[in-house]
This record gives sequence, C-alpha cells and structure tokens, in this order.
Amino acid sequence: MSRRLVARSRWGPALLALAVIASIGRASAQARSEIGWLGVSIADVTEELAERLGTAFGPVAGNGVLVVEVLKGGPAEHAALQRGDVIVRLDAQPIWDVRQLQRKIRAEPVDQRVVLTVLRETSRVQVPVTIGAMPAEARAQLAGERFGFLVRAEDRPESRGAPAPATPRVYVAFVDTDSPAAHAGLQPMDVIREANGQPIRSLTDLDRAMAQSERSVALRVERRGAETSLTLTLEVPPR
Repeated sequence: MSRRLVARSRWGPALLALAVIASIGRASAQARSEIGWLGVSIADVTEELAERLGTAFGPVAGNGVLVVEVLKGGPAEHAALQRGDVIVRLDAQPIWDVRQLQRKIRAEPVDQRVVLTVLRETSRVQVPVTIGAMPAEARAQLAGERFGFLVRAEDRPESRGAPAPATPRVYVAFVDTDSPAAHAGLQPMDVIREANGQPIRSLTDLDRAMAQSERSVALRVERRGAETSLTLTLEVPPR
C-alpha cells in the first residue's frame, strides 16, 4: 500500500463517520444525486490487529477495515453490523483498505443489497446490508472533497462549553496534504466566510456554492482573526 494512500485513509473516526465516502474523481458528477452510505465510522487495520486476525483466522482475502462506530439509525445498525467488526469482503470483492471500501459503497445504487464478510471475535460472519442514501448534512460536509478538504459546521472543538458564536460558521476539519486545498494554503480550523462570492453560514450554503465550481473555487477564509482569499484549482489531467 502506498504512503499516500495510508495518509489519505487515516482521517480519523470522527471524519470517516461522515459517510463511507468516495472517490475524488467522481465527486463532482455525483454531488447532486444520492450517494451510497453505510452509516459507519471506519479505520484501517493496524499491523498489530492484522497479526491478531492472522493468528485467529489464518490468511484472509483482504487486509480489511475496522468498524469503529455504528451510527444510530443507519443501514449498518439495521443490518446488525457491530463495533469491532473487521470488514474483509464486499460480496465477492476482497477489501484492502478504507479508500477502497469507500469507493465500492459509493458506486452501489441506493437500496442495493450487498453482503459484507466480517471477522467478529472468533467467527467469520456474513452480514447482508441494504445501501442507504447519505443524509443531506453528511453530504454537505463533503462539498470540498474533490478539492481535498472536509468541513464541519459547529463550534471549534477547543471552544466547546463557551457561548456559541453570534454568526454560524463552517470550518475546515481536514486538508489532504497533497491536494488543491493544501497547495492553495487552506488549513484545518480555517473558517469559510465566502465561497465563489456567496456568504457561507451553513453547510447547505457551502454545498450550494461548491456545486457551481467546475475546476476552481474562490474562498474567503478567517484564520486567527484575519481574513484571506484563496483560489483552489483542480489539476487538468494530461492527455
């Protein structure tokens, strides 16, 4: 597995809980349609866990991904997927890492039934799951994904317990280290004030503004009390 893939897949459970998300290359085309969703928080299997699984189960088809949390009311909860399960197959396809599973789920039609093979304690279990549609708020958090960033709309973590800001804010939760967002200088905890000239006061505002962006987006962000303008541009693939 490449170093770059590992870096992208370890976004942390809080961010991966947004959905089982997706290939950046298809995000623009699918942004306004329903997106496949499992309703789980996942993480790559560590070397230590892989060794334990190998001892208990012998060689497995794929490296697998660990279910860190099952979101309440989601397809995974209805299917009785459990925290601590390790997903090693989706139908006949071995699962190697987080990004691969994300792409596979995203490619499935909503309401499609799939069968996950999971390693649970000392058993190998088949779990049928019906793919759901990603909730609107979760989808909006992915509005900047194809440019290499994810957002949240709430108080900054370090300010919890303090009075809520008078103006709602959408802040950057994650920036891919090798992405248009990083190259433009976008940073985690930047507050997005404008996108393509439109004021941003909610995730819905950002989702709507980003939908108008084909290959670039102009952001105005607040960072440590000062505002700055950034332009994020997608690279044109070579012909």
